[in-house]
Amino acid sequence: MPNKTSRLAAALLLACLPPLAAADIVTGTLAPASARAIVVDAAGKTVAELKPGTYQLQLPPGRYKAVCQAPTQKEQAFLSLSEPVTVNIDCS
Repeated sequence: MPNKTSRLAAALLLACLPPLAAADIVTGTLAPASARAIVVDAAGKTVAELKPGTYQLQLPPGRYKAVCQAPTQKEQAFLSLSEPVTVNIDCS
């Protein structure tokens, strides 16, 4: 068992660390019913695959793109903020 001094030192160390950018919730809908889309981050890495209907993602703050694959191919840029965001995607 750690003693009180080492626990206090660990608590102080954690308190001194800079806050991390917390992920937040991105919600919305993907339409039409035949739609398929992926979400990519600023580096172009796929971070989610979306199915038609409502969705909910937890993404770190940053720039993203919803890339429609069906029924048409197009992109929609959006931001994930450090607060909840709604992004409705229409791939028609």
